Amino acid sequence: MFFVFSGISAQDLYTQANAASINNEANTTTGWTTNNRSVATSSSDNPFSGAYSISVASNGNIGGYAFYRFSAVVGQVYNISIWAREGNLSFEPAFANWSGFSNFTTTMITGNSWRQYTWSLTATSTSPEIRVYTAPYSGGQNGTQVLIDNVSILPEVDLDTQSPTAPGNLVASGTTSTSTSLAWTASTDNVGVTGYTVFRDGVNIGTTAGATSFNVSGLTANTAYAFTVTARDAAGNISVASNVANVTTLEGGGGVIPYTSANANLDTVDWQARDFMASRYMGIGTSYIDGYQLAVGGNIIAEGVTVKLQTNWPDFVFKKEYNLPSLKEVEEHILRKGHLLNIPSAEEVEKKGINIGKMDAKLLQKIEELTLYTIAQEKKIQNLEQENKKIDSLAAKLLELERYLKENNK
Repeated sequence: MFFVFSGISAQDLYTQANAASINNEANTTTGWTTNNRSVATSSSDNPFSGAYSISVASNGNIGGYAFYRFSAVVGQVYNISIWAREGNLSFEPAFANWSGFSNFTTTMITGNSWRQYTWSLTATSTSPEIRVYTAPYSGGQNGTQVLIDNVSILPEVDLDTQSPTAPGNLVASGTTSTSTSLAWTASTDNVGVTGYTVFRDGVNIGTTAGATSFNVSGLTANTAYAFTVTARDAAGNISVASNVANVTTLEGGGGVIPYTSANANLDTVDWQARDFMASRYMGIGTSYIDGYQLAVGGNIIAEGVTVKLQTNWPDFVFKKEYNLPSLKEVEEHILRKGHLLNIPSAEEVEKKGINIGKMDAKLLQKIEELTLYTIAQEKKIQNLEQENKKIDSLAAKLLELERYLKENNK
């Protein structure tokens, strides 16, 4: 006899031929692995059914165990049945430290008679692991033994009937004449979403294994498409469809759809994902352009701005022929004009604004001039320090001479 779960008609996943198999018994331990403190063998000593069972015996003092892994679906519930009994030198054997399952608790194996141990567990890994210990990890001795037989692993079927929620916020971006990129927010499910199916005009064009994005290719230029996405779970439940993402591909030959008042606000034209070309002038928030290529009536934020000047960068300041104004000339200009030489006044800036590139060049010119002034000052200071050293030396010699004369006049 063996334990049967009511309402279960799924195929047993414990199919490897070994001594603990129900339908495929063999004189082996295939599929079971031991650590270096135990050994697994096929045993004919009082098996539960058939001719063999699997014996796991410690070949060290502590920590002997054997384990078995199988392929699972995350979120699937598995009903597991194992017959077990204590063997020679038994010392509190147990099923413990199973990984890849939720809700598992350590189960002691008691008595020398065969007993069925059962669990109903949800897989949290695609490769969950079953372990049987010959004794507690800190106890036992060489030869401590436990035997197992009639192992079955049955997935529950038709128990999850709840469908995932619909994928949300489906959008298309980067549309070209032959492709587009889809993205959406993840669905939720009582057990877990396993993937998504993408539809183009109601026809399945591909699936993902959980990714919330999909690249569509092979489209026709200048053609309208409607995309939707559904979610699925491990039990095969399908969500309702997402919102529709309408896309019109670009014209053939890599051309760009012209910006017009007719298509400026169409959802099917994704202006953010493509270059915007203007052959003349553009005003944003203002109609006052005054000859500028781009006029903005408001603030601008950017991660970087590059200005390419058509004028010389002010490294000419360091050339020998450059006429560096004296500090006296700079002072006189400030007293007369109230601002630095070659720098616009506050009134001029308020009236005309500034050209960022030209102003940066003027400011750099002043920094380079200031650097030259600093170098000149440093040379003067060094010369003065040398002169001071000479004066100090002469003063010291005069003191020596004065002391000598005083001593000789006594």
